[in-house]
Amino acid sequence: MNLKTFVAVLVLAQGCATVQDGRYQEIRVVSDPAGASVEVHCGKAQPVAVTPATVRVPRRADRCSLVLTRDGYQPETVVFDSVPNGWIWANFGATIAGGISGATRHSDQAFVDFLTGVVVGSAGFGIDALTGAMWEWEPAAVERKLVPK
Repeated sequence: MNLKTFVAVLVLAQGCATVQDGRYQEIRVVSDPAGASVEVHCGKAQPVAVTPATVRVPRRADRCSLVLTRDGYQPETVVFDSVPNGWIWANFGATIAGGISGATRHSDQAFVDFLTGVVVGSAGFGIDALTGAMWEWEPAAVERKLVPK
């Protein structure tokens, strides 16, 4: 595999979800009435926010929820579901490009080039898994009308 092809495959293989969305997800939280406290239970402890707010949650956490509280109103708990990030599918493009770049070589090293291309192209999946970017939390925004006590 020539150097240009190798560099191109390496650039494509850097973890599409990690590059596009990062390790953290920002979730907008709005309440009616405004001014509710937002306690985030997602990974490490975070400072309490006040609505309207945007909270930043790690994509790699095992569980994620938040609690909205305000004097005179019933507390509201929101539990998030972890779903696959759509950008992880772009990693297939890097793997295919790596495999094609190796398979189209006409030399004694063609098979080695093919395997190198597939392995390097597949690295994006590993990067997305390690950073947690292969997941995203739903709902992506929280809007709640608080119920008086």
